[in-house]
Amino acid sequence: MERLWRLQQTVLQQRDLIAEHSDYLLNEQRVAKAVFDRVAHSGCLDAPNIRYLQSPYALFNGDLLLAAYTPSGDTHLLLADFTGHGLPAAIGAMPLAEVFYSMTAKGYGLAEILREMNAKLKRILPVDMFCCAALLCVSAQRRCVEVWNGGMPDGYLQSGGQRTALTSQHLPLGVLRADVFDHATQVLPMVPGDQVFLLSDGVIDTCGPDQQLFGVERLEQVLDANRHPLQLIAEVEQALRDFQGRARDDVSMVQITSQMPQLLGVPATLYSDSGLCSPLDWSASFEFRAASLQQFNPLPYLLQLLMEVHGLRSQGPVIHAVLGELYSNALEHGVLGLDSRLKRGNEGYARYYQQRKERLAALHDGYVRVSLQVERAGEGGRLVVRVEDSGEGFDVARVMARPLDLDRLSGRGVSLVRQLCPAASWGPDGRSATVEFSWGALA
Repeated sequence: MERLWRLQQTVLQQRDLIAEHSDYLLNEQRVAKAVFDRVAHSGCLDAPNIRYLQSPYALFNGDLLLAAYTPSGDTHLLLADFTGHGLPAAIGAMPLAEVFYSMTAKGYGLAEILREMNAKLKRILPVDMFCCAALLCVSAQRRCVEVWNGGMPDGYLQSGGQRTALTSQHLPLGVLRADVFDHATQVLPMVPGDQVFLLSDGVIDTCGPDQQLFGVERLEQVLDANRHPLQLIAEVEQALRDFQGRARDDVSMVQITSQMPQLLGVPATLYSDSGLCSPLDWSASFEFRAASLQQFNPLPYLLQLLMEVHGLRSQGPVIHAVLGELYSNALEHGVLGLDSRLKRGNEGYARYYQQRKERLAALHDGYVRVSLQVERAGEGGRLVVRVEDSGEGFDVARVMARPLDLDRLSGRGVSLVRQLCPAASWGPDGRSATVEFSWGALA
């Protein structure tokens, strides 16, 4: 009997020790999860045009969902799925979130963000770990969506009653070396009211009682039957319940709707400096030639330079949008000679950006010049920006005679610049544009 009593005491002690260790580990994970949630969910997922559902398989979600505004008001959205579940999968999400938020806030495009994400994950992840990801840029101003899909299930663009699959065309992040990584994106028209729906493989891999998977076919049946786009996620969730499925992975779904630009308020960027040392009398000129135009996006650097001027900070989103349009027009229509009338429908967009890629790769000469001049004006100041290109120009009088029309899918750049900056003007040969921003006395 004594031996049985001792055995029972030993078992009870081991049980209590295991419970104590379990509580300790769970508490550590809860603290880590709180920190992770603060870092990973600091963007604009609560925006009125974004709906999402995340159901983690473990305490930590191996799926990562991020959204943030660019300085010009576009929306970047990332849905990523790391290999594995729980804490190991969530660890890789921290550096990914850091790259996403910091580079989006500085105005970098998808290509630069993707290159940095891939390089960082390739450097820090073990060889058996990688990250499938879908990255979007939804631009209400340019009326398009830019997509990169590496290893994620098909997403879907719902536009005008038609559904376009956003298929994976790349390997996941963290697999390829930087010199062979492909950051090429797909650009499709997306007008206000259109939606993009993304999901992780946890949805289609949900397993039913008979060991069948929910699958793509059942998902597309739900998409076909949907009549109220804002109810789509709820309908997919209900279909999973009706399927009586058991999740075998993290389940994530997100839907973003394109809205008119004025409906999306971009939060003001917070700066840590006082602005007392703001440069108020200077000028700078840049000439970007063929080799730079092929590889380099100067906009984040120009914007960072201009935001050193304290009086311009409140106009940051408008300045970025205007600079982006002027630079894009100078490069694409001036240097590369692309015709914006190609941008009609999905096929037209595909042809336009394929031509852009081919002509940029074959570029041997040409330039885009950007001149910045900041000067005092009374108690405030003034910024004058001039953008010039080596192209053939355009018929300024004919274009200026058009009404301001932002509903077209093509030829909207000049209208957008004129609307955002009434002081904009173009040279008579159509090869240069000048815009002006001013500010008054600072509080």
